[in-house]
Amino acid sequence: MKTLQALILSLLATLVVACASKKVEPPPNVSEAPEEFRVPAPQDFQFGPGDVIELKVFRAPELDAELQIAPDGTIALPMVGRVNVSGKTYPELVRSIEYSIGQFYVNPSVSVNIVEVSNQKVLVLGEVRSPAVLQIESDLSILEALTRTGGINPDARTDNVLLVRGGVETPELYLINVEAIYGRGDFSQMVYLQRGDIVVVPTRTIVNVERFFKRVQSLLAPFVSGSAIYRNAIIGGAQGTSVVIQ
Repeated sequence: MKTLQALILSLLATLVVACASKKVEPPPNVSEAPEEFRVPAPQDFQFGPGDVIELKVFRAPELDAELQIAPDGTIALPMVGRVNVSGKTYPELVRSIEYSIGQFYVNPSVSVNIVEVSNQKVLVLGEVRSPAVLQIESDLSILEALTRTGGINPDARTDNVLLVRGGVETPELYLINVEAIYGRGDFSQMVYLQRGDIVVVPTRTIVNVERFFKRVQSLLAPFVSGSAIYRNAIIGGAQGTSVVIQ
C-alpha cells in the first residue's frame, strides 16, 4: 500500500505535468459545483492529546478535577478510570464522560471547561519562503498560514494548492484555488485550517520540480512516519476537489 508521502508526491507530479501541458481553468462557482466536488461543512473542534479540561460534576465534588488528555487519547476520571476522548467534539466528550460516570453514579450532570488547547499544529511546505509547523492559536486561514511562512515563492502555483486533511489511513486531499482569492476576491475558496492539516504549495515551472520534490519529501518525512499530528476531520469553508485515498 502506498504511503501518504508517496501519494502526495504522486498527486503533485500530476499537477506539475498538467500545468505544463495546458492552462487550468478556474473552478466553477461554489453554488454551481456538483455535490461530489463540494467541500463538506465544518465540524466542531475535536479534542486531542495535550488538551486540558476542567471537569465539574453536580452534587459529586469528589469527581471535580483538572484533567489533561494523555498521549493515548484518554483522561483519568477520579474513581472511574480511563476514558478515551481523543477526536471527540465537545458534546461527544460530555456525553462520554457522563456515560462513564453513570456506571457508578445516578444521572450525573457534567460541566466541562476547556482550560488549554495543545497540539493545534499544521504543516505548510512546498513553494513558500519558510516552510514550517504552525501553531493554531485562533482561527487560521490558508492565507494567514501562507503569510506566516513568509509568503509564496515566484515559482509557486497558487491555483491548485494541496490541502491534506484526515488520518493517515484515509487522508482526504483538496485542491484550493488561492489565486482566485488574491486575484478575484473569490472567498468561496477560503479555508480555515484544523489540527493536523498539511498545506503543500506546488511549483509552477518544470525546471524546479526535482528541487521542489526533494524539499517536500524531506519536510514530510517526520510527519508521515507517525500519526500524532493527524486527526480525523472534515474541511469547511471552501470549494475544492476531494480525493479520498483508500
